[in-house]
Amino acid sequence: MYYQITEALKRRFIHELRGYWATHPKYTDLVDNIQGKYSFKERPQYGIIVKTSGATKVEMSPDNFIGTVHSYAYLARVPKFPGTFLEWIREDANAISRNNGRFPSLPGVYYIEITEHDPVSGVGEFYVDRLLDVGHERVTMVTPTQGQLQQVPLNGTLSLYLYPSSRRLVPGADYEYNPEEGSFTLAQPLGRGLSVAADYRYPAASTGPHAFGEMRGDSMSIPGVVLAFGRLAKKGDRAAIVIQGKRLPAYLEYGGRWNISLDFDIVARDVYSQQEIADRTITWIYGNMRPRVADEGVEILDVNLGGETEEIYDENGDDYFYNSSFSVTVETEWSMHVPLGAPIRSIEIATPAQLSASADNPGVFSEGTLSSGLGIQRVQDPFLVGRTRTFEMIR
Repeated sequence: MYYQITEALKRRFIHELRGYWATHPKYTDLVDNIQGKYSFKERPQYGIIVKTSGATKVEMSPDNFIGTVHSYAYLARVPKFPGTFLEWIREDANAISRNNGRFPSLPGVYYIEITEHDPVSGVGEFYVDRLLDVGHERVTMVTPTQGQLQQVPLNGTLSLYLYPSSRRLVPGADYEYNPEEGSFTLAQPLGRGLSVAADYRYPAASTGPHAFGEMRGDSMSIPGVVLAFGRLAKKGDRAAIVIQGKRLPAYLEYGGRWNISLDFDIVARDVYSQQEIADRTITWIYGNMRPRVADEGVEILDVNLGGETEEIYDENGDDYFYNSSFSVTVETEWSMHVPLGAPIRSIEIATPAQLSASADNPGVFSEGTLSSGLGIQRVQDPFLVGRTRTFEMIR
């Protein structure tokens, strides 16, 4: 998750260490005592504590900008809802591969609403309402003047085009639309060699309920999309996933690296076990774990062995705990994807009436009107707030 850099790193090390020591026949009690803090009711026979001792940011560029990400899907906000229960979304490469390289979900806007959530357990349910996108549908003409659409469009989303000129037909002047039947009537009969195409959106059946858990991923609810749920889920919250028919610029990617230092405390009841656990753990982290996690953006740079200490366990029995420590320096990557918002599908010549309206109201063709009909908003870019100029300018 974006905001769990040190926690995710510690969790990964703990998972790897538990997997390694689970196969050791002598220290079977050690696995459950590999933790991120001292949460024991009483000191165990053996234990490994993983802690973060510090981190340093590595600058990659002045504003951390990496590039533009092309994707089938991107995240959008629903007005009046925070939509913070999703940390991020990504394409599901496995699902696309299984579908012979085609995206398995139809283009459109998929609205997600949290209908149930238990703050204690972190589990809940959500529904997905689909507003599917139809582009350039070749309309079936029942008569030279009457056309029938395959679906009933959502009110206000229908656009008709005359081909081969690609001229957009004006509602009320060039045609009359019947919203109950999903049909239209042209003012003039369609000439020979001409055809009509339609762009529109229509509501499809909702899906759900889908179960989810905090800090978990979901790749089944919307085929082709991986949903990453964080810890900010709340009943009634909503967000939207926009799916496009092809890969288009969808995100601005910002990222960099952190140099993070992790400290490992070894606790044992006898000095020989303490030394063996420390030596084996250090050797395994640097020799076996390091090359495996390098492909995931986690570089183990260095391992340093610390000193040994003793702690009195029983003064009367002259019994001690034997402790040692070592540190690991890790360089890990972070990234943040900021959605670009709704793309411009086409540009048409404005009528004199539209030009007059834009002169009176400059917001007529503003960015907000591109998505207002869908009930979604662009996610604000945290790195460019308040900026009116960028490094690149068009004159």
